[in-house]
Amino acid sequence: MTEPIDKPRLSRIKRREEMLNSIAKLIGCTALVVTVAVVFYVIVIQLDKQGPKVDPAYVDAVELASQEYRWAGTETVAKDAGLGVSRPALPKLTAKPSNAPSLANTLPGSQSVPTVSGIANIEAKKPKIEAAIRQFFTANSIAEKALCSRDAERVLPLMEVYYKKHQLIVGVWQKLGWVLNMDEPGQRLAYAQSLFEDVDPVCLIIEETASGEIHIDWESSVRYSELDWQEFISTRPDQPTLFRVIASKPVNSPESSFSAGDEVIELKHPAEQGTVYAYFNRADPQFKTLVEQLQLGNWTNVPLTLRLCYPGPTSNAKTVRIAGVEGKGWLILHKSRS
Repeated sequence: MTEPIDKPRLSRIKRREEMLNSIAKLIGCTALVVTVAVVFYVIVIQLDKQGPKVDPAYVDAVELASQEYRWAGTETVAKDAGLGVSRPALPKLTAKPSNAPSLANTLPGSQSVPTVSGIANIEAKKPKIEAAIRQFFTANSIAEKALCSRDAERVLPLMEVYYKKHQLIVGVWQKLGWVLNMDEPGQRLAYAQSLFEDVDPVCLIIEETASGEIHIDWESSVRYSELDWQEFISTRPDQPTLFRVIASKPVNSPESSFSAGDEVIELKHPAEQGTVYAYFNRADPQFKTLVEQLQLGNWTNVPLTLRLCYPGPTSNAKTVRIAGVEGKGWLILHKSRS
């Protein structure tokens, strides 16, 4: 027969079990607290990523760091949210409400006139934006595409020339992706992602008119230039010609000699082969916006709209002069609107 366990021993076993249960409960509570803290930290980090730091930008808000997109009508694929080698940057984005008053309007004695910046209530306008983009990509004629394009009268003749060499319809349009306001004072501009069934997503710049219509910026969507890149390099025109290019600080100094006050940048076409080196006087006031854009983009793969020309008929094929700067990035801005 089994000997009975004495009372002191039973008491010790019971106390040990109670202590182990208490330790188990403490460990469980600690693990729960840690889990909640980690989840909260992750949420805060994700919210912070979606704030004003989203840049450059074409938009890389909405987790573009892990997505791929391309500009309409191109084969160039963008993979990172920064200014990586594989993609050009976009103008600065922001999550600031588009109808928020500026600091100047909140100062004592200032007039309370809100400054336009972005498209007000953009989320509520997504159906209208989607309809405009659908019309833009499903248009069967140049005239129809121009109807929903920004600066229709000006770009229609450009379209007629461009589509003699390029395909009118990019792919089978599916739906609108995300939309995000552009922080450009005086402009009702935003970025919008367009999704297709058979090609990669496309990022567009859209504009809301004073009457509330949504127009797509056709020029930036196709990176329109006045002359083919290869023709420019081979013919070396001395007349300023508009190009949408990607600029970086040269890794190696070009062979051509430049003046002491000249800044040199390496220029590439977004879709065509060939590299040239452009120079400009950094102290010249007309290049102030150019320097600002290059600095914003870290002097690496910065999209620019420039007027370029060759210094003369006997100049080096790799050396061009910057005759003018147009707008920001690949976008030509309108006059500010109040």
